[in-house]
Amino acid sequence: MEPWYQRTFLWGQVNLTEDDPVRCDLSFWQDYWKKTGVEGVIINCGGIVSYYRSRFSYQYKAQGLGEQDYFGLWNQAAREAGLTVIARMDINCTTKEMYDRYPEWYCRDREGRPILSQGRYMACVNGGYYQEFIPEVFREIIEKYHPDGFADNSWAGPGIKTICYCENCRKLFLEECGCSLPEKADWEDPVYRKWVSWSYATRVRNWKYFNQVTSDCGGEDCKWFGMLNADPFSTGGRFYDIKKLVQDAPFIFCDHQSRDRSSGFAQNSLNGALLRLAADENIIVAESMAHYYKGERTFRLSAGQRQEVRKWMLTGLGGGIAPWFHFVGGGTQDKRKFSISRDLYRFVGENKKWFRNRTNTANVGVVWNQESAIYYGRDRAEERSAASFKGMTESLSRAGIPFLPIHADDIGKYGERLQLLILPNLAILSESQEAAVREWLKQGKDLLLTSDTGLYDAQGEWKGAGALYEDMGLRVCGKEEGITGSGEDNWMVHDSHTYLEITQPGHPVFKYTPDTQLLPFGGRLRVTENAGALQPLGSYIPAFPIYPPEFSWIREKSGEAAVYAGELESGSRVVYFPADIDRCYARYHIPDHRRLLEGAVRWAGRESFPVSVEAPAHVNCNAYRHFCREDGGQEESKDGSRSSGQGRDREGGKTDCLLIHLVNLAGCDVPLGALEANLPIGPVRITLRVPEAGEEAVSLISGEHIRITEENGERVILLSRLEEQELLTVSLN
Repeated sequence: MEPWYQRTFLWGQVNLTEDDPVRCDLSFWQDYWKKTGVEGVIINCGGIVSYYRSRFSYQYKAQGLGEQDYFGLWNQAAREAGLTVIARMDINCTTKEMYDRYPEWYCRDREGRPILSQGRYMACVNGGYYQEFIPEVFREIIEKYHPDGFADNSWAGPGIKTICYCENCRKLFLEECGCSLPEKADWEDPVYRKWVSWSYATRVRNWKYFNQVTSDCGGEDCKWFGMLNADPFSTGGRFYDIKKLVQDAPFIFCDHQSRDRSSGFAQNSLNGALLRLAADENIIVAESMAHYYKGERTFRLSAGQRQEVRKWMLTGLGGGIAPWFHFVGGGTQDKRKFSISRDLYRFVGENKKWFRNRTNTANVGVVWNQESAIYYGRDRAEERSAASFKGMTESLSRAGIPFLPIHADDIGKYGERLQLLILPNLAILSESQEAAVREWLKQGKDLLLTSDTGLYDAQGEWKGAGALYEDMGLRVCGKEEGITGSGEDNWMVHDSHTYLEITQPGHPVFKYTPDTQLLPFGGRLRVTENAGALQPLGSYIPAFPIYPPEFSWIREKSGEAAVYAGELESGSRVVYFPADIDRCYARYHIPDHRRLLEGAVRWAGRESFPVSVEAPAHVNCNAYRHFCREDGGQEESKDGSRSSGQGRDREGGKTDCLLIHLVNLAGCDVPLGALEANLPIGPVRITLRVPEAGEEAVSLISGEHIRITEENGERVILLSRLEEQELLTVSLN
């Protein structure tokens, strides 16, 4: 039998509260497990609150626990139901009782005072709590209950603004870095930057150590997994080096429970793809999906809006995420939450083979790394780094162009599948990463890059243009024009009242912005000069008054290029935006910015996307190639990834199938948490540039067979109406 982390796909969690041992009806949840068909459950066990009988009397017990072995009860019920059991931990903080017993285990400020969080004492990741006590707790739980594995909610300790000055940290930092701890959190201090890098490394070390402890005691498959946020640009200040943590992981628990203020529902499709591709494309990423109300205000015990939760779940499924319902507390006062996703669980359970072991067909790669966010973005990572990535990926989703979010270290790994690389303000490129991009151009493949890509060193300091820009025939100055940031929403202040002038209106980059010579801008521009094949298509118009209207006229045209495009000798098509259009789109949601980005991507990508979608509203699209084998087992695909499925071809071997997953996001631009209705749309046009595609598509939602037609030399699937989602299979000849 496969280990639990390769076979368990449908997950559920009741995040137990301290009163559940005396108030919760366990039989209700046993029945709910049956109705949803979950295959694995996450059950609160130890750490910040203990739900079992521990020999460590100073481990804080849930208030309502009494003499009960509450984890034991839930564990037994789950085992009787045939479920995978994961012991949930939270090891971040403790009570004063444990602090008084072991004060040397805890974080200290510069004056030697303990650091508290919500009245509890914060343990140091380098101290005895993490290195000695928690491993003993793992061993105790394994010996008593034999869980399949562990998940940990808060395992990374204090964040990037909290320097721990305990004796353990002082000694270890001196030994490993050769200097004393920094005086304060200051990005201008190279010692602070060294401490940041060291802090990331200590978390990776603990991650590996905890796994060693659990596997030594519980067997090879008893894995420990810290929960991760899927956004590499904003990890809440926690030291999560996503690439290093997941690259060897056989499974991932993702704690990214719902959309946030800066992202839409399509973010969850990206979450799944980003984490899987950073590890292994066919591992399972299970994501905690909040079924409580989470909007501008959060109410943990009230049901979330049905469509708010479902859209997040559906886009996650599209990106390859395994669903994981998450309720806070075992109470049943608000029964609305129990019907939100039950039918989705049944649907996925019935069609689980289609959600596993797939290879994404996208040939566009959007590149990311955390170094740019950490050392270039610094205290403004959301503005300087994340916004460009989010603006670019959101524009692709709205344009109906599937893509792969790939780490800069993985350009070579996935390069054979890709035709177009997009580097959205990837300010820091290591030598090997830059070399991979240069090799990409030598191969005649296409590239789109923006803003300060590759212009900063590993510490986030300006270095200027290197060989990559020489290859493109561009000179980059240290000078900037315009503004970064939100600017003032004040007509008396016109710093952001800037424009782009289209100087070559006939170029295909401007296909989606016809009948205008001016486009709104409002952002920042890196001053450049061209000395090669790339030609400027548009230029920057500096700010001028917005009010009164009589003064609102263009005073000057700077002539500074805002967008370049051209073909290199190698045959590569290249688009470079010195203007941060991608960041501006994420910041202001100006449709012209999205249209300009779409035009650039379609031209640079030669309209060669295997699958693309046109619709009257936003439809998130993912397309996969599904490899099958006679025995339903795993099959090695052409790129070396592993996949599986069902069915056989005429020779009795594998069949090859295209799977297209659409999620209807029409009308979803509503306040956070407040989506109330699904708005059906139509028609939806799916263009296939997959020569071996068969003659019809089959809907896994309705069972309908849909004829694939020819239109202007392209193969098209036309849906007259799209409800919440559509899942289509197309046989491949």
